[in-house]
Amino acid sequence: MKKQNLFKRILASVLMAGLIFAIPMNVLADDPPDYEAEAEARKALPIQSNAITDWPQGPEVSAQAAILMEAKTGAILYAKNIDERLYPASTTKILTCTLAMENCDLDEMVTFSYEAVHDVPWDGSKVGMDAGEAIPMQQALEAILVGSANEVSNAVAEHVAGSMDEFVNMMNKRVEELGLENTHFMNANGLYDDNHYTSAYDLAIIARDFFSYELLAKMARTPKMEFTPTPTQPDEFEVNSKNMLLEGKKYHYEYLVGSKTGYTDKARQTLVSCARKDGMELICVVLKDESPLQFTDTIALFDYGFNNFTIESIEGKEFSFDSNKSGFFKTGTDIFGDSEDILMLNDSAKIILPNNAIFDDLKMNVVYDTDNVNAVAKAVYMFNGNAVGYADILLNSQKTTLFENSESTVTSEEVPYVSNKDGKSVFVNIKIVLISLVVFVFLVTVVLIVYKKIIMAKRDIRKKKANKNKEKERVYRDASKHKSFKL
Repeated sequence: MKKQNLFKRILASVLMAGLIFAIPMNVLADDPPDYEAEAEARKALPIQSNAITDWPQGPEVSAQAAILMEAKTGAILYAKNIDERLYPASTTKILTCTLAMENCDLDEMVTFSYEAVHDVPWDGSKVGMDAGEAIPMQQALEAILVGSANEVSNAVAEHVAGSMDEFVNMMNKRVEELGLENTHFMNANGLYDDNHYTSAYDLAIIARDFFSYELLAKMARTPKMEFTPTPTQPDEFEVNSKNMLLEGKKYHYEYLVGSKTGYTDKARQTLVSCARKDGMELICVVLKDESPLQFTDTIALFDYGFNNFTIESIEGKEFSFDSNKSGFFKTGTDIFGDSEDILMLNDSAKIILPNNAIFDDLKMNVVYDTDNVNAVAKAVYMFNGNAVGYADILLNSQKTTLFENSESTVTSEEVPYVSNKDGKSVFVNIKIVLISLVVFVFLVTVVLIVYKKIIMAKRDIRKKKANKNKEKERVYRDASKHKSFKL
């Protein structure tokens, strides 16, 4: 540890000791909160997932809120108060690192401003960086994820967005893009603010993005890191993680992909973790827990998930598209008549099954609200009302090829539609086709009606002219006869 940083810590400890002695004795006499009793009481809170019929019963945990989600499918295996707004503490930093990863190169230099260094409490997590120093972005991210460094989080935020306020706007914009309703951020490090909150569900969704970056996941499972002197950072020191799930720690979990701790007095212990085994990738979030229970609760939830569920492909397993549910298509009888399917399921999709269930126990609902631009809709698989996975409904590429002698093969998974150039295959988005067809029929109908009225109007004019001419001829004949008679 840096000498100057050590001096600061000693000085802070002395000042704190003086402050404690200055506190009136009646304040010290107040009984502190019994956090152990509170944790024990939280075990009795209801577990929503245990109410699902024939669902494996999950363990009692002391966290106020907890979730276990399978990352690939989005299936929620365990749910306890997953929508309750709670304080995330330093688990906030997984979004800070995600945004930095998306917007910066790893070799960019992060410079520490006076505000970044000093706008954190003296007893908060930090690695002792000084104003004016600079480190590469990769080292900054590692310092955040290994050392939970608050001042590094601040500096990264300022580097990415120009200011903390602008970075917070980026954070909340991402929250909005993800459709999260119970999250709002006020800073990049997770220090307490009454308006800085999240939920177990929302944090699990944020974690899916974070753990999709292998480098970030690797940093989040690194037990220690070393700083060596550079021209922009002159000290040599080591930073050790306080995460007990990591290798060499007391509660090391062998299947861990990565994990991030958090703590403040108001948030208590928080933990976001990811583990991978037997093809499943589970994300676990526990909020408002007590040490070391955040680690043991997380392990209990991981073991519950891996021991009671299996991930399966839907390949070879089919559901008919019920036109009464889907609205406009059905296997064997589509809107264009009795023909082969124009739509297909993405059979590479996965589902999660309880060990006591089989695929035939599931029900499938078709949902047209999908984020995949290549998909017509989405087939959601349900087990007794709980979603266990989904498959995109795509155009059948064989049915949507308009040119048999195409020079290249393009699947409907790759593009929603491709322009017809140089004899290439053309793929059409069924939604656009249907809408275009309706508009076309409407326009044709209007044109025909107008055309018919024009034709009828012309006929009426010609008929009137003909009648007038006939009348003139009749008058002329009558006049001629009269003249002949008089002669």
